[in-house]
Amino acid sequence: MAACMADGTTILSNVAREPEVVDLARFLTKNGACVEGAGSNKLVIKGKSYLHGCKCTIAPDRIEAGTFMLAAAITRSFISISPVIPSQVSGLMQKLLAAGCKIRQCSHDTLEVSAVSQCGENLRGFEVKTGPFPGFPTDLQLQTMALLTTWFKSCRSLFEKRMAHGIKRTAEAWSKNSSLCKLCSGFRKDNRNGLSGSCLAATDLRGGISLVLAALAAEGTTEISGVAHIVVMRM
Repeated sequence: MAACMADGTTILSNVAREPEVVDLARFLTKNGACVEGAGSNKLVIKGKSYLHGCKCTIAPDRIEAGTFMLAAAITRSFISISPVIPSQVSGLMQKLLAAGCKIRQCSHDTLEVSAVSQCGENLRGFEVKTGPFPGFPTDLQLQTMALLTTWFKSCRSLFEKRMAHGIKRTAEAWSKNSSLCKLCSGFRKDNRNGLSGSCLAATDLRGGISLVLAALAAEGTTEISGVAHIVVMRM
């Protein structure tokens, strides 16, 4: 953004290839900026002395959409999601399909995800290795880890502290009188995964929402504090 109005040409290397970067470049270009290479690991930005306004529609949040898809899987239920760009959640779709979920694209921006249990059937385990787009997004790793707690399989991480939510010490109890406490009741009818309600603390957005997903699949009531990290998700 700074380079768009800087003197001369700026070259950025080792750039993230994620759709959010492409969407920002699209917005800046509509404002009169000159940004080349969005979607690759190199951006060339030619500075301009003046930018103008524009009308621009922000792309739907692929991580939020993926989180709701995982919510359907962890509760073995059904969900319809719109708007969503299917190509931006393809990595998650491949894993859920391999696990046994049914996914149907109803329109260009609508997906239906079904993980409803049939006659005692359970989803199949899978392995996750995160990577740059179009690889599996690290921002969906923790939510996927919550899903994987309903059976056993491995999960690898790009960031060493991204597993903090899974460490027992972070799941400390908070006072029930705290104004930050929220209650989530699990509603899975075929609860055989061993998860049970507890008092937990959300310490960040992705880890916090993964606790909510686990609570949806757990037996009983879970109390989660620190919800300021996750309230934007409106689960």
